[in-house]
Amino acid sequence: MQRHLPSAVLAGSLAAYLLLPAPAAHATHTASAPTPRTIAHSPALQKVDIAVTPEGFTAPSVLRSGAITFHVRSADPAGSWIGLVRLRPGVSLKTYLADLRRAMGDAPVTGGRAVALDAEMLGGAAVAHAPAAATLNVAPGTYHLVDFQDLGLPDLADRVRRVTVLPGRPAAASRPRAADPTSRITLRDGGFDAPGVLTGPVRVVNRSRQHNEAMLMPVRPGTTLADLDSFFGAVDAGHDPGGSPFTGGPTGVVPLSPGRSAVLRTELPSGTYALVSWVRDLDSGRMFAARGMRALVTVQG
Repeated sequence: MQRHLPSAVLAGSLAAYLLLPAPAAHATHTASAPTPRTIAHSPALQKVDIAVTPEGFTAPSVLRSGAITFHVRSADPAGSWIGLVRLRPGVSLKTYLADLRRAMGDAPVTGGRAVALDAEMLGGAAVAHAPAAATLNVAPGTYHLVDFQDLGLPDLADRVRRVTVLPGRPAAASRPRAADPTSRITLRDGGFDAPGVLTGPVRVVNRSRQHNEAMLMPVRPGTTLADLDSFFGAVDAGHDPGGSPFTGGPTGVVPLSPGRSAVLRTELPSGTYALVSWVRDLDSGRMFAARGMRALVTVQG
């Protein structure tokens, strides 16, 4: 069965993603793929390795509260988008997944609004052809790890991993404490506040009014902001953009609820990347990227 573009917040952008070139030699990572660099050496920082295959992934069922780093690598050619969510009181996993499917189908706005009401999104790591790690601050409670790339599969519920987080060291409400992030990306309704050069670990903070994300996508040589605007403008209007400026899939932080943050580390090769959000504005239904939430940045390894 064809894999679907991950997450309710990407609803309406499936066609755009499918215009990306098919992964070539990089598409088949194995268990021996390099691990992202260590985020911190503090014994208080928990590290969870998640290796994804087309059959799914495994994860610990019990963790301790505090800063948790999720190292994600994927042997699935479709890539993986591993996100941690906490269902609101009274919301069942069945309801949440049904709303995800609605948002990915013909109701991207109403479905996306339902998803925002269903769960708090703590973020996580999206990976394409290189491993990535996201450090999140997690309070005690019950959570679910979801690979949003699995949304189109009939056994989606069986692929979701429930995680019980027991009390541990106190965690701040939204600020993961990883070692010395050297760059910061702030998500705002009008765009990204981001440096032109990203080095080392990157703190991603959502200051927009709804859930949002930060994705890095390699671009063709010579790509300009005008090229990105043309592409996202066409996709937002439901038109064929006539080609893609991207040469690979996204790596970054999957959607965060407002006020939340994550610290991202990747093994992306140095080069020029588009920093984008595929999320749609849940008021207007428009893609944030078509309204200026895009940038060109240099990643330095």
